[in-house]
Amino acid sequence: MCRGKKLGVILFVLSVIAVADCATASPLGMDSGSSIMITLTVIITVIIIIAAFFFLASGIKYVTPENVLDTEIRKNLYEYIDECPGSHLREIARELDLKPSNAAWHLRKLEQTNLIRSRYIGGKKVYYLVEGGVESRKQAIAEAILRNKNARDIMQYLYNHPGKHLLEIAHALTLNHHVVKWHINKMSMAELIEGDTSNSAYPVYYPTEIGMGALEKFIEYNNKLAA
Repeated sequence: MCRGKKLGVILFVLSVIAVADCATASPLGMDSGSSIMITLTVIITVIIIIAAFFFLASGIKYVTPENVLDTEIRKNLYEYIDECPGSHLREIARELDLKPSNAAWHLRKLEQTNLIRSRYIGGKKVYYLVEGGVESRKQAIAEAILRNKNARDIMQYLYNHPGKHLLEIAHALTLNHHVVKWHINKMSMAELIEGDTSNSAYPVYYPTEIGMGALEKFIEYNNKLAA
């Protein structure tokens, strides 16, 4: 019997005892104080009976790290985040055909039981697994950044043409250099790329292993969807 049902049974037994006490109380010779006490006892008894009914009817089950993945929805959410770290709420809800409010509730349970973590990237809350530690977080952030087409195009260009500076990248991709600079700063902070000024007054950029891995995984995932 689960904890909620046990508590419901206890409440029900207490209510029966309280009702029995009220029934055996003699109404003769009662003063006003005694009458008020019995009235309060009856009210409390009714509340206990109602509470016991709801506990017994619903069988409340507490979510723990041991049982959090017992439900199909949370299991699917966990597996999706494992496959696509850095996904945000609406993306997850859309892919798993869930209402955003429902997905958010179950994601909160996964986070409360220390199975996933969340972080705001570009104004969106993205999720990744606790398992994997710092590397998992870095991968999630990288994949979240590469969901932006401009960032992805810059990474793809550096993947194919490492060692280019900002203006070369902007010219090759026909993007405003301010846009490129913004994305490069963001990608550098996330350790997707790194700059080198050893042979030039202007830094030239190279993709890191994290960046290349995130790009390859993103491409692989999109190819699976297209297949």
